[in-house]
Amino acid sequence: MHGEMGYMARAPEDRPFISRWFPAARSVVVCAFSYHDGTPPPPPDPSRGRLARYALPPDYHDELKKRLKALLAFYKEAVPGAKGKVFVDTSPVLERRYARYAGVGWVGKNAMLLSRDIGSFFLIAGMAVDAELAFDEPVPEHCGTCRRCLDACPTDAFPAPRVLDASRCVAYFTVELRGAPVPEPFRRGHGDWLFGCDACQDVCPWNKFSVRSRVFEPDLPPSLDLGELAALTPERFAERFKGTPLQRTGWQAVTRNALLAMGNSRDPRHRAALERFAAHPDPVLSEQARWSLGLIDSRQ
Repeated sequence: MHGEMGYMARAPEDRPFISRWFPAARSVVVCAFSYHDGTPPPPPDPSRGRLARYALPPDYHDELKKRLKALLAFYKEAVPGAKGKVFVDTSPVLERRYARYAGVGWVGKNAMLLSRDIGSFFLIAGMAVDAELAFDEPVPEHCGTCRRCLDACPTDAFPAPRVLDASRCVAYFTVELRGAPVPEPFRRGHGDWLFGCDACQDVCPWNKFSVRSRVFEPDLPPSLDLGELAALTPERFAERFKGTPLQRTGWQAVTRNALLAMGNSRDPRHRAALERFAAHPDPVLSEQARWSLGLIDSRQ
């Protein structure tokens, strides 16, 4: 269910128990940070590919760690001799589990945390501390009979409510799957996504309550020109996307995603770029370009 993300299968017994990561833990403080930019999703455009909202600001890990370390410093100053440890999403901690019990939100049918106050376009970070703190109550589930998120998934990545099969997920393909082709059965559902996927969030009724971020400002537009992206060399790509989430995924995977989006657009204006990549020495890129050319040819 986790695709090629082998790290998700490591030490599963440690994930539900924060004390195995930080033995002194007695309480957990969880914070939610909106990353919504306050604008609607971009309209479809065959010349452009979309980015998930969380990819628009600079990489969030450093910013959230900085803020939580400041909170931990405040705690230690208020409680001399106290101990604590911060977490974002690079630790073995199941942040969503603790956020749920801390009252931040409930787990929606798309397996994401939902809040009645700010929807689901938010990131979770927190800290474990060595003191018994007053605690909040978990939030009841408020999805009811709604299944918009399940029905909106373009690759049927939800075998059941609250169960995500990452090996079918567009966000997994675009971000985590590197050095390999996107499996052909899921390419059409891939649509015009270049990095991540917001399909299940964009249709969620609770996201009408999304609030504009006070922490993150967009560094990238919500969509990128496919032709310009495909024209970047690895060096120019690294320069253009330094400090953004796209940098971690890398030139090859993002270029593959752009070539796939070109095919799904069926726009003949992409033919020249696709023909160039059809002869590329990278077998993943050349195969993807040929597949996309086939879609454009079938349009004629």
